[in-house]
Amino acid sequence: MLELSRPDVEVVADDLAFTLDEPPLDPLAVRGWRIAGVDVQARLLPAGFQVVAGEVVETVAQLPGRSGPLPYHLRREVGGWSHVFTADVYRRDYADFTRAVAFLRRYLTDRDDSLAASFPGRQDVLCGVLVRQLRRGIEWRGWYTFPETRQVVSTRSRLLIG
Repeated sequence: MLELSRPDVEVVADDLAFTLDEPPLDPLAVRGWRIAGVDVQARLLPAGFQVVAGEVVETVAQLPGRSGPLPYHLRREVGGWSHVFTADVYRRDYADFTRAVAFLRRYLTDRDDSLAASFPGRQDVLCGVLVRQLRRGIEWRGWYTFPETRQVVSTRSRLLIG
């Protein structure tokens, strides 16, 4: 798990926006793979993350001029692929939130298929992406934790051939 410094930004779960038309943004960290014949990058941003998979650029982040909240379920055709996105926001009590962050930290650390980070002085703020191949395409899962509101954002995206 990386520890990244970032600009001092205030982010809440309801401010996260979803888009497929934001160009790749300057990442704090990036990791790439070749999956199902497609170049895939996970990119951690100061207030969210992006996944670039071929022509698809999915952004889940706080973005100027774009508002949240995240859509619960969305399906689109993009570049000959079927793109399916789902998002859930879970509010936890203090003990459950602490356990969820600890679980995600263990789950995402030292994996070849993920990129995850926390931030100095904010070990309970965690952002991570896990990417894997499916029989008909690619799937990525994303998580972002918000200790002030004890929320965990969980997203899942699938990029499927025809």
